Amino acid sequence: MSFDPSSSYVNRVGTPSVKWDKGAIKSICNNSEALPFWVADMDFKSPLSVINELTKAAEHGVFGYPSFKNIKSSFIKWASYRHNWKVDSSLLLPFSGMLSSIATLIELYSKEGDKIILPMPAYKPFVRIITLLNREVASWPMVFENGQFQLDFEKFDELVKSTNSPILLFCSPHNPTGRVFSEDELNKVAQISSKHKIVVLSDEIHSDLTYPNHTHIPFDIVAKKYNLECATCISPSKTFNIAGEHFSYVVSCSSEMHNTLSSRQSALGLNPSLLGTTLALAAYDGGKKWLEDLLIYLEKESNSIKNAFEHSGTGLKFILPEASFIGLIDCSSIYDKVVLDSKNNPFLYDESISPEGGLLSRFFGQRASIAMNDGSWFGDNYKTYVRLNFATNKESIDLAIKSIIKAATDLLNK
Repeated sequence: MSFDPSSSYVNRVGTPSVKWDKGAIKSICNNSEALPFWVADMDFKSPLSVINELTKAAEHGVFGYPSFKNIKSSFIKWASYRHNWKVDSSLLLPFSGMLSSIATLIELYSKEGDKIILPMPAYKPFVRIITLLNREVASWPMVFENGQFQLDFEKFDELVKSTNSPILLFCSPHNPTGRVFSEDELNKVAQISSKHKIVVLSDEIHSDLTYPNHTHIPFDIVAKKYNLECATCISPSKTFNIAGEHFSYVVSCSSEMHNTLSSRQSALGLNPSLLGTTLALAAYDGGKKWLEDLLIYLEKESNSIKNAFEHSGTGLKFILPEASFIGLIDCSSIYDKVVLDSKNNPFLYDESISPEGGLLSRFFGQRASIAMNDGSWFGDNYKTYVRLNFATNKESIDLAIKSIIKAATDLLNK
């Protein structure tokens, strides 16, 4: 089945979707009626292969303890097809979700009080996991150069030395910047990590969504060249819009790591569910064409968004992603005026109403009726950005961009 943005689009109003939940929307932008362009899932139906398998499971009517003979082979075939990645089945572990696997690995390979190196800006749940496990975040700020975020390797080397950190929590492709790191960049990360003997945990949940003109290289491939201890965590959840059914894989670089994680998984009962596994395998087995078409659509829309801002006269800049359906908008051209607007209209920017938001998310929620994640959600130094989720139909995207540009234009003309 191919992907078509018109026939695949679903109006999710009134469904149990956190993205469309009015209370959740209000918590980031002070306006429960704002249209949601925040949470990283799509307004598109999953591939027909996924829907058919779920229908069959429902019609079967029994949801007992599962036993899947192809739970490993399905992913191994997919990894070879999508990433030219030869995965050793003895080092592959199906898990109950990305965040649970990452949290478990952090517990296993660090102790309370340790500093965990995290590239910034960062997906906020990473910070939450580190903090709730009584570890500390050691921020590794990325550098913004030539219209894109870059890794600062000198800073990384200094950070490892100064913190004595046991873990780098990596994200590739990177959320929220959309970067697909080059082989040279990944080699430099591995070289420094190997020199200091730290463990790399690589979240690659957006990897299948790498655009056609870019190449994602699994960190597992790079790590093995440096005899580096590494766990590569991957999932079909973002790719095929099945994030509500938690399912993932962990590929370890060594038998020792695999066995350690497997034992801990058994102790905590973190095995994948029946339906989560059913959807994942159906997606891998029948979603190739659907994904190919989706990526063409997403890349085309991302370029359209960039062009719209470039010609808007507002100074807003869309940082073109190289993967997935999320991208940062640089709002530094209007930020000072937003600060002034907040001082003149404090009731529109009430932090108590939107504790998960920031100045810009409240501005666009109030002035454009568009809900986006505030840049401060990804780190204290990113308050001049918002993150836009454009995984919806073209009509909705065009409406959102026009509303954002109009709000910025009206502000600049005050």
